[in-house]
Amino acid sequence: MARPRVALASRPVPESPSDYTGKSLAVVAVLVAEAVGACCDLPGMVRGRRVLVKPNLVRPDPRNPCAIVTDERVILALVRLLRDAGAARVLVGDNPGYGLSLERALSCLSDFTKAVAACGGEVVHFDNDAPLVVANPDAFLFDPVLLPRAVAEADVLVNVPKMKTHVHTLVTLGIKNLYGLVCDEQRMFCHRNDINAKVVDILRLVRPALTVLDGLWAVQGQAPLSGAAVPDMNVIAAGTDVCAVDTVAADLMGIGASEVAMLRLARQEGLGETNLAAIEVVGADPAKLRRVFTRPVIGCAGAYDAVRVLEGGACFGCLSALRHALDKLASEGAFAGREPVTLYVGVPMPERRNLRNVKGELWCFGACAAPLVYDTRHNTGLAHFIPGCPPHILDFYKAYKMSRGKPFL
Repeated sequence: MARPRVALASRPVPESPSDYTGKSLAVVAVLVAEAVGACCDLPGMVRGRRVLVKPNLVRPDPRNPCAIVTDERVILALVRLLRDAGAARVLVGDNPGYGLSLERALSCLSDFTKAVAACGGEVVHFDNDAPLVVANPDAFLFDPVLLPRAVAEADVLVNVPKMKTHVHTLVTLGIKNLYGLVCDEQRMFCHRNDINAKVVDILRLVRPALTVLDGLWAVQGQAPLSGAAVPDMNVIAAGTDVCAVDTVAADLMGIGASEVAMLRLARQEGLGETNLAAIEVVGADPAKLRRVFTRPVIGCAGAYDAVRVLEGGACFGCLSALRHALDKLASEGAFAGREPVTLYVGVPMPERRNLRNVKGELWCFGACAAPLVYDTRHNTGLAHFIPGCPPHILDFYKAYKMSRGKPFL
């Protein structure tokens, strides 16, 4: 059995993803063509077929959009390459995040729709049509799946993730990019430690024919909302085995596949290759590209003086959502001038529910902390409460900013 092949293409890329001309677009087009051409027979894959290109367009940050989303130049180059290879139609679509339509997300990317059309593609909005209910009988837990009609109707799925670390899952690469196929109705379901099993369940159902990873500007640290750009990574990785692409990409970030839960599960389920030694890496020398990325910190205790966090029996879902919110509040200076508060997250010990030495107002984050919220003996509220299992990453962010002088919810 042939080893899966992952192709790397790299060279200096001028300009930035948010302020570029035809000069850098031409360089990126060459890189994309090199990587794709070295890993597959693209005309044989797409000729006469309907192709869906799935980039990562998660909640673009107007202050730093080029580090958060798939580089527009990569998307445009790939659309043109697919049309030149004989694709009958090339659609570009994503579900950027819970409660965020693609139309709103693209408002941060000027003239994107026109640019895609000029290259021969079409932007498709997943939420314009009712999703299809698709059985996933071999799933760990995600069955059935509400699948966007555009995904179900595509002959070929081309996955175009961004190279990023991730507070919740350590990395977000090709497999995690498939989470953007999930409809809002199922978005927060199993968004705890079990998100890794959920993402692998999506991979069982929807297997990309090709993954083209954008590592031109990568992201490290507290991504996706508060990460730091790596503006000179300058690499495109491509392959037909998304697990192999992720394994190679993680290695370039200084992270082993065995450290990434979704890669461990995908290997266990026989969904792809995660043994670096068993993957044929061609093109640019990975040893010359490898970095040591700053890793995300999911823990919240002691992170910021303004919020004294006590972590009980908390899962990654609550910790990730809370850490995202804290990082975002801090980056916006929202803690300035505020009295410190105490926040409890997780399951309290059953024999000792009362908290001692609470400083400032008490906040309880997530469904597990609900027993601390209300004093049934005295019929009084004890804390502000952020419900959810887990809450959304912006729930505490919004509530904290609105809470000045307000009573417990």
